[in-house]
Amino acid sequence: MPPPSIPDQAHAEANQWTLHGIDLLERGDRDALLEAQACFEQAISLRQFLPLDSHPLYRWGLTAGWMNRADVLTRLGGPARIQEALRSYDIAIAHLHQLPLETNPLFRWRLSLAWMNRGLTLQAFEDESSLELAIRHFDTAIQVMQCHEDSPRADYQQVQAAAWMNRASTLLRQAAPDWALAAASARRALHHCLPGENTDSTAAEIGIKARHTLCRALAHLLETPPVDATQADNWIHEATDAVEDIMRLTSHETRFIHLREEIFHFGCRIYRAFQPHFLAEFLDDGLNSAQSSTAMTQAARESITLAALQIQQESLSGCTPARLDRLILTLQSLSDASVKLGIAATADA
Repeated sequence: MPPPSIPDQAHAEANQWTLHGIDLLERGDRDALLEAQACFEQAISLRQFLPLDSHPLYRWGLTAGWMNRADVLTRLGGPARIQEALRSYDIAIAHLHQLPLETNPLFRWRLSLAWMNRGLTLQAFEDESSLELAIRHFDTAIQVMQCHEDSPRADYQQVQAAAWMNRASTLLRQAAPDWALAAASARRALHHCLPGENTDSTAAEIGIKARHTLCRALAHLLETPPVDATQADNWIHEATDAVEDIMRLTSHETRFIHLREEIFHFGCRIYRAFQPHFLAEFLDDGLNSAQSSTAMTQAARESITLAALQIQQESLSGCTPARLDRLILTLQSLSDASVKLGIAATADA
């Protein structure tokens, strides 16, 4: 075997710098991030004068250096670093467009990822024009993958799910949110992450965040009259399904405890308002999980009290026997739940 060429040696050395930088990136503290930035810049310097046109993998490696550098700068934050992060993404995207996208499936995947991550970085400015441009970047990321929309590849599905999820959440950050469009985008995200979310942690995280955005959008739509009764029923079922899926997917994840508390509180509200006969079951499932909290218990107590009061104040004169039976069963289930939570006043009602 002949000895490796000088370009191959530089490429291999750059790979080592990149891997070391990624290890530091995962540590996440400021000193590690600054050291990671130096690693990625060293990898870039080793590759930038290689014969990129004749060796696509050299250019592929160079794009990783620029994208990882942008990631570090975004995490470090500050206007100057954010601008430099955007410039790094621009360089990476320019190089990616010079790769033969159809010869290697990873080329197109990384191009989509670069556009999506540039959109995420733009959001650091938190102004309306940056949010609008970020949404356009997410649209570009989705368009890049359009020819592989139904691909069985998990990485293809994940990048599309993430782009749709980020599009949905950014739509809700705008001064005049498009709630219906955000809900539609969240649904598209779920379409792409559902096949893998029970076995892959990345897909599960995207699914959790997409459902969170969907619940926020549906809550607003349900509270904005006029609402068609059939459409409202569909939204209610969709929202309760999303709540229960989030509770299931976060049942063993401590890092999602605050989101879990928020969704549990939302679940209490929507079941109390629209499906009180299922409220006690929802509360029991949520509070018996490993990831329950004091905030969730308090939300459950408030929900039981309000639901029981709501039933007691309902006019019974026009109720059908079936409706009366349901109210009695609902009140009994709430009473049983209140006993578990120590709310004697509700149990005595």
